[in-house]
Amino acid sequence: MKEFFMKNNNQNLKTFRKKLRIIKKFYALILCILIAVIAMRFYGCSDDPTSSNNPPPSTNIGTLTVTPDIMTANVSDTIIARLKAGNGIYFTDSLAKLVKTDNNGNIISEYGQLLDNGSLENGDEISRDNIYSGKFIVTESAAGQLLLKAVGNVAASGTTSTQNSNTVSINIYSQLNSGEVGIILSTQNNAANQLQTFLAGNPNNIEAASNQLKSWLETQNGVQSAVKEGNTSITIRYNNGLSGGLIFSVTETRGGFESDTLKRESIRKIPADRQTTGENSNVRHDRFVTQSDNVLIDPNSIGNRNVLIYAPYEAVWVNNERPLIKARLEASQCKDFSVTEYVNQNATIGALLNMTDYGLIFFSTHGSGGSAILTGEIVDTNSSVYKDSYKAMLQAGRISIFTNVKINNAGTIDSKKDVYAIMRGFILSLSGTFPNTVIMNNSCYSTMKDSLYSAFFSKGAKTYYGYDKVVNGAFAKTMADSVAKRLAVTGLTTGQTYFNASDPQSPNAAFQKATGGNDNLKYNNSLLNGNFEEGSIIGWTKNGDGRVITRLGFLNAPQGTYMGIISTGLGYTTSSGSISQCMTVENNQSTLKIKWNFLSEEFLEYINSQFQDYFKIILKKQDGTEVTLYSKTIDEIASMFGATQQNPGQLIAVSPNIVFDVGGVYMTDWQTISFDITPYRGQLIVIRLVCGDVGDSIYDTAILLDEISVN
Repeated sequence: MKEFFMKNNNQNLKTFRKKLRIIKKFYALILCILIAVIAMRFYGCSDDPTSSNNPPPSTNIGTLTVTPDIMTANVSDTIIARLKAGNGIYFTDSLAKLVKTDNNGNIISEYGQLLDNGSLENGDEISRDNIYSGKFIVTESAAGQLLLKAVGNVAASGTTSTQNSNTVSINIYSQLNSGEVGIILSTQNNAANQLQTFLAGNPNNIEAASNQLKSWLETQNGVQSAVKEGNTSITIRYNNGLSGGLIFSVTETRGGFESDTLKRESIRKIPADRQTTGENSNVRHDRFVTQSDNVLIDPNSIGNRNVLIYAPYEAVWVNNERPLIKARLEASQCKDFSVTEYVNQNATIGALLNMTDYGLIFFSTHGSGGSAILTGEIVDTNSSVYKDSYKAMLQAGRISIFTNVKINNAGTIDSKKDVYAIMRGFILSLSGTFPNTVIMNNSCYSTMKDSLYSAFFSKGAKTYYGYDKVVNGAFAKTMADSVAKRLAVTGLTTGQTYFNASDPQSPNAAFQKATGGNDNLKYNNSLLNGNFEEGSIIGWTKNGDGRVITRLGFLNAPQGTYMGIISTGLGYTTSSGSISQCMTVENNQSTLKIKWNFLSEEFLEYINSQFQDYFKIILKKQDGTEVTLYSKTIDEIASMFGATQQNPGQLIAVSPNIVFDVGGVYMTDWQTISFDITPYRGQLIVIRLVCGDVGDSIYDTAILLDEISVN
């Protein structure tokens, strides 16, 4: 019996212990769950419990841009894709890929690799500058949208993951046949003849004749609508989505509309210049800052002193403002204005693609109701640029065709052609943004609608001048001269530059400043963006190859994130570069300091040869005379660093990490140089930094710049 009870007790003890183990496991499980819950609440959710303390890496590897952004179905086109990788993004295999996606971001197909190798064959300009490029031939079979993004393998937190860029879209338009364009040309040519019929030899009858013409157009096959833009033009919208227009100022008589002088003339012809006059001025300007090289650009400063004058109709106009504008800019105490001019048939669509480079723009041309700016480019439907680019631009509404425009005259013979005009969509599609730009649209009715000036404002322009009615050539010329003088010579703000003025000649157009602009914008005279931390070249007047980068190969900015670079023509740029800006040397300032790094393919092979690229720092005084503060050629820099053709001395070999075009690259590494500018106190000077080419343009030189300051 005793044994029975002992055996039974042992059995109970085993059962108890088993239950105890189960209870312990249960509580251990509960404890683990509680710990996990607490950890999740404290650290945040993670798909990887082994790395819950480390947030997952960003899925955006950088900014992708693709040009062009419009194409035609079933037409092969070359696109260039560029991925500006974000700071700290390094691809494990040194490349990214361009892929096609559906609307949900799922990859449909792969176009190819994006490389940062400095090879123009794949669209890359500078090796190892953290911009990955690719050039691809693309053919889409149907109209719609082509969606693209970049993908790449990025290492983070000890793991490698595939990450994406933003998605960009290319609009694909259906084929534009010759008949669709033909209906524009034939309709508008017929309209020009019809206008003469309605005028019946009386140019003073233009209002009634243009009303009749509008009604006539609305009855024509293929015309969706016709809109009168005052008494100077009609814009036409067609059922196929294209647009065009007709200019009245080439109707053979000057009549009482507009003349080339400030007094009314009883001449029978309506001159071309009665329409619209405008100047396009390309200026890069410095901005106001306090005495520091790290102050942000003043939002009330015009972005640079590059000036563009766009004048397609000088061959037929008596009054041309371009010479007056140039004379005013030359009279400025600041000798940093750089003028680009496009005149007559050189004033093309292509000349306006880089409008965002300019701080001041004058359009000296015809306009139409504040919705179109006419170029001097003659329509040629057989040209390659029409087939490759303009067909899609017409369908996208970025450009239109205007008919019967006088482009030249020889004696009594007028040459009238169909020309292209740019529209609101063209401005909005420009790459980049305007650097606080001032626009003077010296054309008829240029402020009648907000179509153009709101587009300019959307892209970064800050002030826009124009007219509410037809403007006579002489008055437009006077106003352009006044604006150039007040901004560039007198130094007034855009609000002070504007004044209440009306054309003394019928129909008495009023000079206007578009609403929504900046009245406080002006040219300021202090060193701006000296450390390039604005991330752009804003503040500097640029000629040739000058830009801002985050890195070059393994070289980073010695201060901050960005540095400047000027070169003898890296990548697609073939002209040597310089950057400059005006500044007043204050009475408490005495030193100009610049940090630079000289890199060249001409080391070592072309030491002691005729090939002598150079770096110059030039100071230009108010009277226009120049003082060379610093000038070093290949040979002189080689001597400084003890280099010969056989021995680099203290020069540092940086290839293959840094590659330009054809040769091995050596650099000086970062150098700091200072200049005494005490003798120039109280004076307005220009500081210009130049990278020049001597002998050839095959072997490249680049100069990195940073920490430019006046103290």
